[in-house]
Amino acid sequence: MTTTTTAAPAVEQAEQEATEAEQLLAALEERVRDGDEQVTAQQLADARELGRFAKLRAEAARRKADRAAAKAAERQRAARLDQAAAMAAPGGPLDADALAAAYANARDAVRAFVTASEAFNAAIADASRLLAAADVPDSSGGEHPAPGAMARWGTRTLRLADGTALSATGTGLRLAVLLDDLDREFREIPTGDFQPPFARTPLTEQAARGRDASPNLPALAELRTGGAK
Repeated sequence: MTTTTTAAPAVEQAEQEATEAEQLLAALEERVRDGDEQVTAQQLADARELGRFAKLRAEAARRKADRAAAKAAERQRAARLDQAAAMAAPGGPLDADALAAAYANARDAVRAFVTASEAFNAAIADASRLLAAADVPDSSGGEHPAPGAMARWGTRTLRLADGTALSATGTGLRLAVLLDDLDREFREIPTGDFQPPFARTPLTEQAARGRDASPNLPALAELRTGGAK
């Protein structure tokens, strides 16, 4: 086990002392071999005991450092578990209900947009029919509209009196523009690992792959809608 940064100096010092004790004993033994009669048996015994004690102290320092490292690792592990649990708490980033609420809001917003877009297109058609009933000619046949007056091109394009042009563009196309803009904003909306790009894959194909994913956002959104009624 790797020792902690604060414990490392203590271990290094203890190991250094053990090394020095071994070197002292080796030096005394070598002096005896060389015939130095001033080295006594007691000196050898003391050096040998000092070396043994220094080794024990070094081992104790290593064990203490390992225990400290183990406690630090356990504290770090507990902190990470707490962080993961906090992420799953209500309102946290792993709160599926919060994601389902965002999904439901997005669906409601898209539904409102589709309704508004279809009403806008229907209003163009209604206004075109009113203009036709008022004998305003259909300019799609090459008739030049009178300046400063409303004009029509069939039942899907109008020009207002101020010159603003309005067309009954398909709602699906408007949604496509919206999603393409979002895809560009996010530099490609992620579709998951090894999945084809969002903006270049048929919508029904992507929906088929993601409909039963967990959390099941459509189901959760329906539960929220049912609970709100």
